[in-house]
Amino acid sequence: MKKMQKGFSLVELLVVVAIIGVLAGVGIVGYSSYTDSAKKRVSLANFNSVKRFVETELTLLNNNIQTTSGAINSFLTSCTLSVTKYDSTSSTKDLGKFLNGTVCYFDTTGYGNVFKNPFSPAGVSQVVYNQLVVAADATPIKGTINIAYLIAADVSAGRSGISAASITDGTSPTVDHVAVDDDTKGWFIIEYYTADGVRGTAGEEKGKMFELK
Repeated sequence: MKKMQKGFSLVELLVVVAIIGVLAGVGIVGYSSYTDSAKKRVSLANFNSVKRFVETELTLLNNNIQTTSGAINSFLTSCTLSVTKYDSTSSTKDLGKFLNGTVCYFDTTGYGNVFKNPFSPAGVSQVVYNQLVVAADATPIKGTINIAYLIAADVSAGRSGISAASITDGTSPTVDHVAVDDDTKGWFIIEYYTADGVRGTAGEEKGKMFELK
């Protein structure tokens, strides 16, 4: 007498398929959450690195420890080839060259440490220059680090969480903050975008003011 071979029933197979589908769904969600968290950690780490880099350069230049930057080249409008370091004693110095030179240091086509935006599939540069100043500017995407000059209205509006109390020299913001980027000195901001076109305003995402004297 032949023994009957037993197999899985259709119901059992459907249950197994359903369980696999649930586990796969949970895994995908968990992986997506993990990658988003990793991208945020990297982009904020880059944000802090840029701030520390600029702070170091300004400490040396503003206190005459050195008159020529050891790292920042003097760029005017784009990251085209330049071998001239920013010189605080030059008659042609201006804030725009210092800021754009800093951006070019981190640019994908630049000459220093390349910082790509982790949230950009195309791998665009994370550090940009003076965005959202005029209507024609492109909206910075999530993770963008924007280095921009300031005007008094920016301080009054609390741009990126800053305030007039951030100014420590006691003079008027109208005097201290530049309205154009060809001034020889002035205040500027380094800010982080938490979402497309949205600036961070608190905690480690808050913008920070700096002064080139």
